[in-house]
Amino acid sequence: MSTDSLAEPLDRVSPRRLGSLRLRLSLAVPLLTAAIVAVFEWSAGGYQSLAEGLARSAWLVLLLSAAQLVLIESLLLRPLRQLAAGCEAMESAPVPLTPHAVGPRPGLAAELERIGHAMQRARGSLWQQDQEARELRRELAQQRHLLEEANSALQANQRELASLARTDALTGIANQSAFDEALRREFKRAQRQRGLLAVAVLDLDQFKQFNLDHGTAVGDLVLQRVAALLSERFKRDTDVVARLGGEEFVALLPGFGMAEAQGVLESLRDELRALRLPDGQGSLTLSVGLAAASPAHPYLSAQALLQAADEALYIAKHAGRDRLSLAA
Repeated sequence: MSTDSLAEPLDRVSPRRLGSLRLRLSLAVPLLTAAIVAVFEWSAGGYQSLAEGLARSAWLVLLLSAAQLVLIESLLLRPLRQLAAGCEAMESAPVPLTPHAVGPRPGLAAELERIGHAMQRARGSLWQQDQEARELRRELAQQRHLLEEANSALQANQRELASLARTDALTGIANQSAFDEALRREFKRAQRQRGLLAVAVLDLDQFKQFNLDHGTAVGDLVLQRVAALLSERFKRDTDVVARLGGEEFVALLPGFGMAEAQGVLESLRDELRALRLPDGQGSLTLSVGLAAASPAHPYLSAQALLQAADEALYIAKHAGRDRLSLAA
């Protein structure tokens, strides 16, 4: 039962009504007792005279009425006082139970009035606590929202950092770590499906001298254009182009055999030769080493396939550069 349901009925009981209730109880108890005594005496009989019977009945009415009033006082008013004291104890700042607080009326009216006031104050205290709880819930909801936003931002930063860890800072294409992971994955897939897999290692000819002649800023711009050309040429979902470091690049071509990869790479060399360099700084040439794994020409591991392409690049460099060499 809520405090409102307890306090409102008590608020509707005015002090005048409470006083009249006590008066009616004081009159009703003796009358009821007199009626009971009269019925009992009439049924019992045995009076010697009418005066004697009336005197005896009067004494019985007085004794029984006094006993009933004492019982009402002890059984009703005392619990009401305890209930009023308990209700006042519920308040955050209890009001002292002084005669001025409960009013001049003693007995039942005073106790009911005390209970009504205590219920009103307790209701106000509970309302205040409810408002504070609602405010706390709003603050918690705001904190939870801010925490979710911070968590989302943290996850986005983590994804960005993971992407940066797999990307070459200068050219924006994959770095060696990302390429090594892709090479292992595609090599296992080619073995499992008995498919084709080509790897090409590409190196710009005499690029160190180019940097000395034109400066590293121009050299960095050239590397970015070469990376963009590789990304445009090898743009299938399965293709991977990466920068291994310096002027060396690598291309991973799943599903390509030696002949298909050789044709694409020769076209790439022609496109690079025709690439317009910054401020008309001449042209660049490219040396390429190519190795391809197939069911007819398997490799023991992904590292062995990459090493074969690297050895083919070494042969192309020592054979005069600006050429494509195939792994044996």
